[in-house]
Amino acid sequence: MNDKMEKQNKKSYGKTSFVFTILIFVLLITFFGIFSWQNGIIRNTVQLLKYKDSYQAVFLTNGQAYFGNITEITNEYIILEEPYSIKLQQKQTDGEGETAQSEVKLLSIEDEFYKPVGYMLIKKSQINFIEELQDSSQIIEIIENY
Repeated sequence: MNDKMEKQNKKSYGKTSFVFTILIFVLLITFFGIFSWQNGIIRNTVQLLKYKDSYQAVFLTNGQAYFGNITEITNEYIILEEPYSIKLQQKQTDGEGETAQSEVKLLSIEDEFYKPVGYMLIKKSQINFIEELQDSSQIIEIIENY
């Protein structure tokens, strides 16, 4: 009878330790999920997946706009790869009485006189809003044929 009770106690102990292990595993996953959500890791990843394989227009609080592909999002910054900006160029007038006309051009930031590397690190607090560009956007066509 004593032998029988020992076997039941061992089985009970095995089941209890298994349930306890599963409970600890579930709690760890839950705490990791809550921690990741609060730190923005999950939100940033979900947002980045939305922007994957597309172009975005990033409008800054200072009125500037940049076009490119967002490749990384952190709590403080976004990384915009292959950024382009709109430049207005005044056309020269030949005769008197003619008004100067503006021409809108899309230029890569790599073509700036100070020759920056082909990405921008933009502080999130400086972003007014972000728009995803449709595949039929003329800006995407210009970027791809640049």
